[in-house]
Amino acid sequence: MDYIIKNLHFIFTHVPIALLIFSFVFDVVALIFKKKEWHSAGMLCLVVGALGAIASVLTGPEMMMKNATLSSHEFYARLTMIVAIILAVVRVGLLVWKKLELGRNPILLVASLVAVLLVSYTGHLGGKMVHRDMQGGPGMMQGGPGGGGPGQGQQGQGQRQGGQGQQQPGQQQPGGQGAQSSSAPTK
Repeated sequence: MDYIIKNLHFIFTHVPIALLIFSFVFDVVALIFKKKEWHSAGMLCLVVGALGAIASVLTGPEMMMKNATLSSHEFYARLTMIVAIILAVVRVGLLVWKKLELGRNPILLVASLVAVLLVSYTGHLGGKMVHRDMQGGPGMMQGGPGGGGPGQGQQGQGQRQGGQGQQQPGQQQPGGQGAQSSSAPTK
């Protein structure tokens, strides 16, 4: 249970990413196909996405590693939250008090697109902080083509190049088929 509480931010972050994007998509589809029900789905996604943005900002890890991207990520997260809250309050407020559905309003659609771009960029920054760069593809040395980081040699010098379980030329798999190969070449 403690693990879940410590990682709530990483659980909540996917709610605004998915729902703010789908809010915009539902409103555009409703506009194109003239389906009023899809505007309701768009509004529901917007409201739940705004609540998810609040939860994501409130649960953002305080003890996050010192990272140059952290301040930008925090800024764009708060900006996304504010834009989502304003959109949700205006849209629900006008629906309740004026019986006015804003799903087809071009200003709301542009503002929703801004929210989509903000949440996408915020997610990108967050992803850069927690996921290592994937230079190259499978079977390539870490650090990209033409060399890598410190301590990495060329293929054939005893360095494992592929993913786990891949056998390099000159290596035997101890214990039979499916066993983990060693990183040292056999003689």
